Amino acid sequence: MKLIFKKDDESNISVVQVIDGDEQKFDYVDMIKALIESKELEEPEIEGGFTDAEEASIKRMVEFINAEVSTDEDEDEDDPAEV
Repeated sequence: MKLIFKKDDESNISVVQVIDGDEQKFDYVDMIKALIESKELEEPEIEGGFTDAEEASIKRMVEFINAEVSTDEDEDEDDPAEV
């Protein structure tokens, strides 16, 4: 799953998610479902007038989510009670 962040001329930010090639309005529950299935977010697309700091923050957020998803999976494999 990929997230696309867009910023318009009035600095309004919108987020679109791409699941199985289809662009959809961002929905947190759908994102969680896709993360459970795919175990990672792809590199985000960032469009519009984002500052370097904003872009770095978005990329760190995706990296953090991916680290948490992979950590949860690793913990489940290590704990036989969780299987």
